[in-house]
Amino acid sequence: MKLAICDDEKRIRDMIAAAAREYSSDLEIECFANAKGILADSFHSDILFLDIQMPGIDGMQAAKILRSSGKKTVIVFVTAVEEEVFHAFDVDAFQFIVKPFGKEKIKEVLRKATVKAKEQSYIEKVLNEKDFAESERTITVKSGGSNTRVIISEIAYAEIFDRKIVLHMDDRDDIEYYGRISDLESLLGKDFFRVHRAYLINLGHVRSYDSRFVNVMGEEIPVARGKYQELIKACLSYHTRKEGL
Repeated sequence: MKLAICDDEKRIRDMIAAAAREYSSDLEIECFANAKGILADSFHSDILFLDIQMPGIDGMQAAKILRSSGKKTVIVFVTAVEEEVFHAFDVDAFQFIVKPFGKEKIKEVLRKATVKAKEQSYIEKVLNEKDFAESERTITVKSGGSNTRVIISEIAYAEIFDRKIVLHMDDRDDIEYYGRISDLESLLGKDFFRVHRAYLINLGHVRSYDSRFVNVMGEEIPVARGKYQELIKACLSYHTRKEGL
């Protein structure tokens, strides 16, 4: 686990680092005299002890920049002025400690922050595995006399013609098999939308659409009468899910 300490006072940095080493020899510790280092793109730390009052970019400003860049670091504010911590909730700070403080206080806060960081790491791991699992979902169809495994996210759209379903793939040859498009619709899930009785589209591959046609991979696919409003809602729902809004 990584611990970063950002404080313009070397004495404070050294004391926090010493207490952290006593708390756990497994911590990887990095110290910064100002906010410049923690705002670098390459910065990563599980826990950050951050002084609020510093020359140049202060700790509160730095925390806001970190959060706006998507960093989930567990932030512990260090301050000599207790009133300043009222803004800590704006940047989802975990805790604050007020100067002067001793090693035992640092160790106590570190114990809590470590638990929080591990919980956060576990949640991110689960979410990443879920996203990967969803992107790798597959179906198996009988095409050309053999069973073919198809990655669902790679299907741009499907159409049915004379009882035969054609899967138009985004980076490989079309796959044809006999089946019912209603059965396929049930298998593929909510990332797909039936714009027409003969067409099922992957919402992630939609380039543009209007009340008459939807463009998927450069192909103009007809939108059935009465389906346009449903298509708008489906597209909005899709992008809301993917962007996590």
